[in-house]
Amino acid sequence: MRRFNFLNYDAEFGYEGDQAPVLKLLRNPDVTVRSRGVMEKCTYCVQRINESKIEAQKQNRPVRDGEIITACQAACPTQAIVFGNIHDQASRVARLKDSPLNYSLLAELNTLPRTTYLARIRNPHPDLAAPATTDTPPIEPTELYRIERGQP
Repeated sequence: MRRFNFLNYDAEFGYEGDQAPVLKLLRNPDVTVRSRGVMEKCTYCVQRINESKIEAQKQNRPVRDGEIITACQAACPTQAIVFGNIHDQASRVARLKDSPLNYSLLAELNTLPRTTYLARIRNPHPDLAAPATTDTPPIEPTELYRIERGQP
């Protein structure tokens, strides 16, 4: 259910034009005015993208790879989120997009999604398991626990 606020702030509170503080916030791209619990579609941090583009334009150069960092990308501890120019073949995002693991949702319906994903590589076959590394115990931890306790 959507609710609209039809209150005329100009007439009600004596503001001139669009000078009402609430209306000013609506026109600020850095601030989202929503009530608590309202979910919004991702904007891909358009304000951060524009800020980086303007800075690069002031310096008369193209935007560098990795220069634009969105909020979700900055918050992701595993660096699983990558943004960049897919037309620049040297960029990280273009290399990942060319990966055979790359896929997008509903691409067969020609929806042209901007977000794509990389498939996780799994190998459940026990005969093809990778050899143990130095930090991997040679036996299962539960079995090691039983041996230490002298249990059969």
